[in-house]
Amino acid sequence: MFQRRLASKLLTVRSTPRLMAMRPMAVGMHLRSYATPTNDDQASATVTSLQDIKDPIGTNVIETVAQTPTADAVLAAAEVAPQMGDFKAMGLCNFTPVGGLEAMLEAVHVSMGLPWWATIATATVLVRTALLPLIIKLQRNNARLMNINPDVQRIMGNLKTAQSEGDTLATTKYSGELQELFKKNECHPMKSLGLPLIQMPVMISFFMALRAMAELPVPGMVDGGLAWFTDLTAKDPYYVLPAVSAAGMLAVLEAGTEAGSATPQSKGMKNFMRGVTVLMVPFTAWMPSGVFIYWLTSNVYSIGQILALKNPAIRKGLNIPQLIKPAKELQKDSKGFMDNFREQQVLYERKEKDRVLRERQQAAAMARRASKRRF
Repeated sequence: MFQRRLASKLLTVRSTPRLMAMRPMAVGMHLRSYATPTNDDQASATVTSLQDIKDPIGTNVIETVAQTPTADAVLAAAEVAPQMGDFKAMGLCNFTPVGGLEAMLEAVHVSMGLPWWATIATATVLVRTALLPLIIKLQRNNARLMNINPDVQRIMGNLKTAQSEGDTLATTKYSGELQELFKKNECHPMKSLGLPLIQMPVMISFFMALRAMAELPVPGMVDGGLAWFTDLTAKDPYYVLPAVSAAGMLAVLEAGTEAGSATPQSKGMKNFMRGVTVLMVPFTAWMPSGVFIYWLTSNVYSIGQILALKNPAIRKGLNIPQLIKPAKELQKDSKGFMDNFREQQVLYERKEKDRVLRERQQAAAMARRASKRRF
């Protein structure tokens, strides 16, 4: 009975090398629990009986035991030679955007044989390059918006005046002119929202994927870094990566927006974003170092992309219109978000007061007519 149980366990271990790679310590402890005799006579009898046991292909079980790698050897082999499907066995790579990024990271790591820090950087560049056609399309839209910005501001001024005076006919007229202007120049302000709506999910998915991989941890990430952050599953003990990452985001902000410098930005919003980048350092210091590899690579890519899209020759080749005037001059009459919000609030309050006044006047007139009927 003992021999049959041992043979069955050994054959199971031999037929499932990935299980051994995933749980080397458990396999080693299991083998020791079955292969450790209680005394010398029992050990001799066990070895003698094992020599007569054959597996289905005719190999001695004692030879299988001798050839079975130890826990340390299995762990080393798993780290040196990863295979596609290992992430799936770990519970990663589900049918979500996060799982898709995990599968991509595994494919890059296995196919290119890169260390994990280089794998994360390469995957980041690949994803950002895939988004480049959208960036170029948005850059065209933003450049056209900037070139027609003086006309937009003129029509918007007339529209607000008509709204404040309650002139419905004029309001409809100027609204139609504004939409016709956007249609004629093949641009629209709402299209500029496409970039953050796509990039934010990508950034969040990268963060969640790398954090899940660090929590396992994935084999190789513990020593897959470089310099002082060799452990990509742990936070940076010197807080250098959070500080450099925040500085990179600030550099992207000062260089321009993600789609180039043509997008209008109010001074208040820019100051707000500057404050956010400073606050990022203490709030992100606990994150695994692997997350900062993604952020740093993304920031460097963004800066290079912004500088490239400002080059006249590149803009011409990508069919991005040149600005008819410098961006600051085109934006001189533009109002920030808070200014527009306050104007709309004042306009709403004025309309509300006029509505209440009209209702009171109508109620008073109806009361006078009712009193005349009684007499």
